[in-house]
Amino acid sequence: MTNSEVSNEPPDKPVSDRNLKNRLRARVQFIGGALASIAAVGAVVGGLAGYWNVWKTLRTDVFQEGQKTQREAAARPDIAPRLSLVVLPFANLSDDAEQDYFADGITTDLTTDLAQMPSAFVIGRGTAFTYKKKPIDLKTLGRELGIRWAVQGAVRRNGDQVRVNISLTDLPSARDVWSDRFDGDRTNLAALQDQITARLARSLNVELIRAESRRNEADRSKNPDSVDFSMRGWAKSYENRSKTDIAQAKGLFDSALQLDPDNVDAMIGKAWCLAAAVISGWSASLAEDKRTATDLADRALSKRPASALAHNVKGDALRVGHPEEALPEYDAAIEIDPNFPVAYAGKGTALIFAGRAREAFSPIELALRISPKDPAAFAWHFNLCHAHMHLREYKEAIEECRRTVNMNNSFWVPYVDLIAAYGTTGELEQARQALAELTKQRPDFTVEWWRQLVYSFSSNPQFRREFDDLLDGLRKGGVREQ
Repeated sequence: MTNSEVSNEPPDKPVSDRNLKNRLRARVQFIGGALASIAAVGAVVGGLAGYWNVWKTLRTDVFQEGQKTQREAAARPDIAPRLSLVVLPFANLSDDAEQDYFADGITTDLTTDLAQMPSAFVIGRGTAFTYKKKPIDLKTLGRELGIRWAVQGAVRRNGDQVRVNISLTDLPSARDVWSDRFDGDRTNLAALQDQITARLARSLNVELIRAESRRNEADRSKNPDSVDFSMRGWAKSYENRSKTDIAQAKGLFDSALQLDPDNVDAMIGKAWCLAAAVISGWSASLAEDKRTATDLADRALSKRPASALAHNVKGDALRVGHPEEALPEYDAAIEIDPNFPVAYAGKGTALIFAGRAREAFSPIELALRISPKDPAAFAWHFNLCHAHMHLREYKEAIEECRRTVNMNNSFWVPYVDLIAAYGTTGELEQARQALAELTKQRPDFTVEWWRQLVYSFSSNPQFRREFDDLLDGLRKGGVREQ
């Protein structure tokens, strides 16, 4: 199913460089006492040395521990996991406001790296960026998200020179327990990010696993302008995610690849744009875009084998038409990054298409726990609705689809399931009301058009049998056949 992510952030007061640096440095003396409270986290990783050879040997154990953390967090959202955190959007202290994309890129990469720490529970980027340029009460933030720590920072870029100020905040007390400053240049940005990640991991008393996702020198672009185009592409792709935004993001990734055909981040970005077009029905050539997206993802994985994002993008490209083949890709992404909400949500959708709707709830609910305020959360709630529909659990389906509509009433797909649920249960007045709302947005909607479209998503016999029941509900709800 398709979705469009919209985020309109109100402006906030500018951050003073001097005040921020003073605040970031103010609470260094609290390191010992505050971090002692999480010293037991070290037992989780035991004797892990923190480098790739150890990761390869113990990967299954680490994966299982990470998955356990996510399940526990989903089951008891009222209790913050011991090692739970959010990376809040870094402030842009550059003179050029258009440099926001640079600060956002550093924030996103840092989130990805920290999310791969063993037993960490890291709030997803989508939710974190809903706080961008907004006043935040840190104690309230901790309670809202069910977490204990926040990483905050600011980026100043002057030409090729980059300075990052960063702090680690204990949310129950709202005290900074560690702060530091890192200097580097954009020609070696990845090394600067590695320093920050390693220092944060040490502060949290966790051995940082040297995952392959961004650590190999060989897969890092040596062309800073290509890196810059790639960062701009990702920033654009995270905006409204409309057809226009995705096309513009793809153009930026193409520019990055023209400068450096081996830029792995740009490969993944272009593949992501093509997969998004396939999923959203924007593709002019479905087969060609799917093939190009999977080829790009495979090229990226050949250079960066443990890229969760590349596996997820490949899963997205395969999900429409080949959901069974998509599932191993989502599982690989989750194994690398147990805090990847989009991979959990994609897996849940693929499970529905694969005729395994009962199994879809757990990963989708995990996505919502990891990123509860994600711009895509309304679509994830719809997928819960759709899973209930496939299981003939109409009361639960109506509840989730109503929640979806309340979150985003311009998203027309939940009205389809509401009509089918009301039609099946004989609540014809409610079915007519839902049909009226659907007709406003999709006056051309018919049972046959919907059947042909959704049949193209999956040829799985169980999925189609369940979907045929939904089509019968649409007929009973008053939708015309053709």
